[in-house]
Amino acid sequence: MERIYMGERAFSPATGVTRWVVVDSRTYRLHDEAVAYLASLRVRGCSPNTERVYAGRIALYLNYCLMRRLDWKTPGFLGLAGLQQWLIEAPLPSRSGEARPGQVRFRSRATANAVMTVVAEFLRFGATHGWVPAATTALLSEPNAAALHSTRLRGQASSASGVRCRRPRSGSGSLSRAMRTSATSRSVA
Repeated sequence: MERIYMGERAFSPATGVTRWVVVDSRTYRLHDEAVAYLASLRVRGCSPNTERVYAGRIALYLNYCLMRRLDWKTPGFLGLAGLQQWLIEAPLPSRSGEARPGQVRFRSRATANAVMTVVAEFLRFGATHGWVPAATTALLSEPNAAALHSTRLRGQASSASGVRCRRPRSGSGSLSRAMRTSATSRSVA
C-alpha cells in the first residue's frame, strides 16, 4: 500500500491544546519538516483552522510528490507546474466515500492557487532551515520568462509564478507617451 500523508489532529491533555500534524498513514510516523512548519504557524499566532487547512494542503503536496516519484525538496519547475495542473484536473473524492455517477467535483483555480501558496511557503520555510536547496526556492520567486511573455501577448493577468502583468494599451503608458513626446520635439526642432 502506498504511503498517504494526512493532516491529523493531535490533542495534548496536559496542555489542552489541539495541534495539527502531517503523518504517514502506513507507519504513523510524523513528517518532521511539515510538523515543524505547522508549529511555526502556531508561533506566529495563526488560528487552529489555518493550521488545519495548511496541514491538509501540505499532505496533498507530499502525496502528489509520492505519486509522481518526485523528491518533495526538489520538485523542479515541471513538477510544480504539474502540481498546479493536477490540482485543477484531478477529480475530488466523494465526501461520503461512495462513488456516485454524475457527481464529480473539481477544485477551482482559486483553490489550486491557495494550495500552491501554502506549498511555496512550506518550501521557503524548508530553505531557511537547510532542508530545501536554494534552487528550488528560486523557482518560486523568479518569473518564468516564457510564461511572462505569453501572458503579455494574450493580455491576461497572471503567470505561473504569480507575477501580474498586462499588455499596455495603444497610446497609454509612460513609454508610449515618452516616445510621442520625443518624436514631437524632434519634428518641432
